[in-house]
Amino acid sequence: MSTGWSEINPREKKGGLPEAVKRQMAPGVVRYVFVHDDLEVDNPTLDASGRYFISPREYGFSIRGFKGGKTAWARDFSNGTMLVVNAEGRSHVLSPKLPARILFVADDGVVLQDTASAERSSERVPDLTTVRLTINATFDLHGESPEVARTLLMRMVDRAVLAGPRPGESEAVVVDHMFESSAVIGSGSERRPSDTDFSQLLDI
Repeated sequence: MSTGWSEINPREKKGGLPEAVKRQMAPGVVRYVFVHDDLEVDNPTLDASGRYFISPREYGFSIRGFKGGKTAWARDFSNGTMLVVNAEGRSHVLSPKLPARILFVADDGVVLQDTASAERSSERVPDLTTVRLTINATFDLHGESPEVARTLLMRMVDRAVLAGPRPGESEAVVVDHMFESSAVIGSGSERRPSDTDFSQLLDI
């Protein structure tokens, strides 16, 4: 999904910018977060306690103008730009009484996060299905133990599931997932492939 969030006065990004990290905050809720004073922030309109309204300026955001007369609080990250606008999505002027709309836009203009869309999707009745997937992966251990291979595979799959589908690939969203079991089959001493076998339960 891409929108008209094009800056009136485009600027080059500085080097060494931090990365905004994609986090699963709750089943079906994914947000881009950044670290400020050793705390992860997903809503730049709230203080560290999450209770009181503050200006995004406190988190290093500045006001920028966009095509169509829109303005937004904006902060660049190495993997995109976070924007904070009012509920209508037109202005940087925020109200403590209404939740702000927070977007994360990739460098190519693709909107990776829009909290307004997430709120709309939360109002619909979910159409859930369960997918059980068994994976067998063969590792060249390079001196590592089979247990390391098992742990590595679980982490790789977990990261892939949290990342979700690529933009435009599907509207399906993973709302919950878990590892049912995992086991190493075979050992290096037997000169057999070290297969990691587990069943993964995905609720979509």
